[in-house]
Amino acid sequence: HDGRSVCMDEPSLRSLLLAPRSTGQGTGAHAGARQVRQCNSSHSDRPLLSAIVQTFRDGTNARQIVRRLRSAAGDEALEVLVNDDSRSEAAAWLAVLTGPNDFLVSSPNVHEIRAYNRLARMARGEYLLLLQGDHCLPQGREWLQTGLGLFATFPRLALLGGQMGFDEVPLRKRAERVSWGVPPCRPIPTRVPRNGMAHRDAVGTGFMFVAGVNIGPLLVRRSAFLLAGGFDEGFSCAGEPGIQLDTDLSLRLWQAGHQVGLYTSAVSNGVGGRKTRKNAEQKRLRRINDAINGARCARQLRRHDAAAVTAANAELEAAPDADSLRSDELRVRGHRPPGTCGEE
Repeated sequence: HDGRSVCMDEPSLRSLLLAPRSTGQGTGAHAGARQVRQCNSSHSDRPLLSAIVQTFRDGTNARQIVRRLRSAAGDEALEVLVNDDSRSEAAAWLAVLTGPNDFLVSSPNVHEIRAYNRLARMARGEYLLLLQGDHCLPQGREWLQTGLGLFATFPRLALLGGQMGFDEVPLRKRAERVSWGVPPCRPIPTRVPRNGMAHRDAVGTGFMFVAGVNIGPLLVRRSAFLLAGGFDEGFSCAGEPGIQLDTDLSLRLWQAGHQVGLYTSAVSNGVGGRKTRKNAEQKRLRRINDAINGARCARQLRRHDAAAVTAANAELEAAPDADSLRSDELRVRGHRPPGTCGEE
C-alpha cells in the first residue's frame, strides 16, 4: 500500500463489510495440499443476529434479558454484546453471558450513542437488535421472528422500530400524540397483505412505513447502519442522553434509499425504573438536547421525501380493526409490563 487513501463506492464497501472470513483452506504455495482447518469451537463468526444491550446499573435485569434472547433466537444464530456503562455490574452480566458468542464491554459512562456505535462495529451479525438494560423482553420467539420476517418481505427495509413511529419530530411533550405504536399512541392502521410476496412470519402483521422510529427496541441491517455512519455522535456529549438520535438515523436512511418501518414488538421498558428521568441533571440535559436535536431533525424533515413513505404504505392493506390487532399481537407475542417482567 502506497499510503494514498482509496475511495470505495457503496456496493464495493458493502461487499467488503459482508465478505466471508477465510475458511482456513490454503492458498498460494500451500493450495496444492488441500488442507482444511477443523475448528471445534462453537463460536460463530457470522451469527444472524447481534443483540446489543446498553445498560447502566441494570444488573438485576440481566438474567431475564439474556435468557429470553436465547429463547427467541437460539445460541447458533445469536451473539450478545453488552455495554456495562456504569462499570459496576460486570459480575451480574458475566454470570449469564456464558455462551460462545457473548461479550461484555466495560465503559466509563459514554451513554447510548457512543455505546451502540462501538458495539455495532464489533458485531458480526447480519442484523443488529438494539436494546436497553431496562427492557422487558417477551416470552417466546414470535416477536423476533416476525421482525426478521418483515426484513425478508421488504428488501429495502433497513430499520424497524418495535415501539413508536412518526411522521413528525417527536419532541418530548408531544411524542405520543404524533406517533403510532404502543398505547397511548395510535394503533398501526395497516398490515402486511396475505399474498405470495410476504414471508410466512410477516403475513397479516400490523406494520407501516414511517419517517422515523423511536429507539428501544430497534432492528437494523448492520450493513446499512455502518454505511450510514451509525448514530451521529454530535447529538450529545459523552455521558449525556442522545435524544432524537433515532429520528436522525431514520431520516438519513430514507435519504440513502432505504426504508424505515414500525411493528408491535411487545417489548416494554422501565424495569427497575427510568433512571435518566429520575436524575435531575440528566433530565436537564435531556431537555436541552431534545430542543437542539429536535430543531436539527425538523430541518432534516423538511428535506425528507414524504411521498416515498406514502408510496411504500400503498403496498400494504388496511387493518379492519387496528385496536384489536394491536391487542392481539401484544398478547400472542408475550408482552409483560415492566413491573411483572420476571414472572414466568
